[in-house]
Amino acid sequence: MTSSEDPKPLGLLVDMDGVLVDFVTAALRLHGRLEVLDAWPSGKWDMSDVMGISGPEFWGPIEEAGADFWASLEPYPWCDDLFELVESIGPWCILTSPSGDPFCAAGKITWLQRRFGRGFRNFLIGPPKWMCARSDQLLIDDNDTNVERFRARGGRAILFPRQWNRNHELSGDPMSHLREELSKQSFLTK
Repeated sequence: MTSSEDPKPLGLLVDMDGVLVDFVTAALRLHGRLEVLDAWPSGKWDMSDVMGISGPEFWGPIEEAGADFWASLEPYPWCDDLFELVESIGPWCILTSPSGDPFCAAGKITWLQRRFGRGFRNFLIGPPKWMCARSDQLLIDDNDTNVERFRARGGRAILFPRQWNRNHELSGDPMSHLREELSKQSFLTK
């Protein structure tokens, strides 16, 4: 059976950071290094490496900022369009990985509840996204490794184009790529 003949997924799993919210700009702003964004090396994931600092130097200020850092991340301009798109396809859930700081999860939940209401609970938080992989699940994520692991476990996945992944050439209009991929997999009619 080809991917175009596969049934629609029972669930769409949508990543937060890099897909819905702008973690990168917020982290660079916190470090006083916004200029790095304009010179980001295509396909390079590791922010601390891009910034030329160690992991602890990168994560330290973010941890000091606590839950408020995560709760105040700005949505990308396409955030509403993306939610409208996934809602038109079927059931969805936020699937996001926290940093090592326990306040990260609290901040992410706060962001989601501000967006969707206090009782919103349509999310899963944890780094092993691949554990949710099944043939009836579709992951939308900006991390090459998450997408590869999800697919290796039998799930379906779309790599959301961002400057830091292998789809970097498409990052100028990530929603067009997403719509195209969803159409190819028969989730949308053109």
